[in-house]
Order: sequence, then structure tokens, then C-alpha cells
Amino acid sequence: MLPFPSFAGEDPKARNLQGIYALQLIIERPTEDARDAGITEEAIRNQVMAIFQSRLPQVKLDAKEGSALYVRITLHKRKKEELYYGMINVSVEREVLVLSPSGNFPSFSQVWENTVVFSGRDPLPGTYALMAKLLNLLIEDWKKVNR
Repeated sequence: MLPFPSFAGEDPKARNLQGIYALQLIIERPTEDARDAGITEEAIRNQVMAIFQSRLPQVKLDAKEGSALYVRITLHKRKKEELYYGMINVSVEREVLVLSPSGNFPSFSQVWENTVVFSGRDPLPGTYALMAKLLNLLIEDWKKVNR
């Protein structure tokens, strides 16, 4: 195995985004409490599409196969306190070929991932703002290696 050259200040996981110009956009179904608070798959998809169209139009989010962009929002409500707590996860997975003595097979490998955990009384604006921050981190990492 040969080591990859490292560039000053480059996050090693950003290197794995090199050459990705199309992604399958996969939105995991939000939890029941998230849906009750008004967080929908359609709204998540629309925000992701808008951010990518404005900040990274060269990466298309309508691929039918290949690398995938996963967005997961888990939100729960504490009934007694009227307090929400949750997690937002954004990750990218690439297709890889697993070499095996019994036969090679395709699989996926997570190459970029970021998660934020949060809590608060009004989850709707905070959830979308935090998701936007995670998407912007992904876009910045993509730009570092795909100039």
C-alpha cells in the first residue's frame, strides 16, 4: 500500500470526495416527533437541493446509482418539559469493490460524515439551520479537493 500525499491543512476525509460530481440524494424518514414539529422529507430535500444549486451546482443530486448523500434527522420531544432533543447526520458513501478470495463484490464505504447533537424548545428553525451548516461543511471539503 502506498500512502496518499497529504496537503497542508487538508482534512483526510475531504480527499475521499475527489471526483464526485453526482450523488444519489437519500433522505431518511424523520422521526414521528420531527414530523409532528413540521420537519418533512420534502422540506429537507428542498433545502439540500437549494443549497447545492446555489453553492455547488456542478454536483448533481439526481444520480440513480453510484455515490450517495445521506441526510438523517432524529428528533424527540420530552413531553413534560416541552423540550426537543435530536441529532442531524450528513454523510457521503462511495461505491467500492471489496476484494475477496471467494469473489470480489461491490459495496459502499462511508467517506465523509458529520453529525450534530442539539436540544431546544423550538426545533423547526434550528434543525434546518444546523443541517445547512453541515451541508456547507461538506461543500467546503468538496471544494478543497476538486478545484
